[in-house]
Amino acid sequence: MKKAFLPLAVASLLALPSMAQESRGFKLGIKASPNLGWINSTTKELEGDGVNLGFSFGLMGDFRLGSDNYALSTGLFMNLLGANQTSKAYTTTVGGLERTIPSFEFARRYQYVELPILIKLKTNEMGYMTYFGQLGFGSAFCVSAKSDVYAYDAVDTGVDRDAIFDREEKANTLSETVPFRASLVVGIGAEYKFAGNTTLVFGINYNNGFTDTFDKDKLFDRKDAEVADEVEAHGKLHYAELLLGVYF
Repeated sequence: MKKAFLPLAVASLLALPSMAQESRGFKLGIKASPNLGWINSTTKELEGDGVNLGFSFGLMGDFRLGSDNYALSTGLFMNLLGANQTSKAYTTTVGGLERTIPSFEFARRYQYVELPILIKLKTNEMGYMTYFGQLGFGSAFCVSAKSDVYAYDAVDTGVDRDAIFDREEKANTLSETVPFRASLVVGIGAEYKFAGNTTLVFGINYNNGFTDTFDKDKLFDRKDAEVADEVEAHGKLHYAELLLGVYF
């Protein structure tokens, strides 16, 4: 599905300039937007650990819907997102021995190809300014995922046995990530026309993910440890971005 989507999306956006020549109801532009991402964990064993700085860039386009006050807004973006998580320490018993599983920190880094579909509501032009609000849905396909990974190694300490884990930073976790991310997008902003059809656009968007980010039920792979895995890895990725762009 992902392999079919990307060529179609690229071909569609490459055709937009020719469509614009046939209709003045279309605007094409570029976007470069910093963002702050975080994960809301949906299980009690994991919790979010602050926000991380990311970046989004690509092509954006607006189709006028009958009136200058309504538009269908879309685009094709490369979205770089980051988020941190922390697991809670717990104890478990294996083979009659009590073992302590410590708390772990996970620095998540993702790359998504994103195609949003938004309805934009615009005011009439006041001077050189037009203000807008927009609401719609985002669809994104994960092309890269990296995270801290912990591999189990047991060390004898007398009567009990503590669980020791080796940490690998920035490990490839694409196979453990849900490939498709759906979201609700809401934003506000303004457009400033400063030269002919050239318009500066700026605003704030909130992107609320409502699909699980993780494509596995457990935090640790059982093949890596004899320790019973009692921590589930679930969470939804969200971000807020500062919209900066130019329409031509």
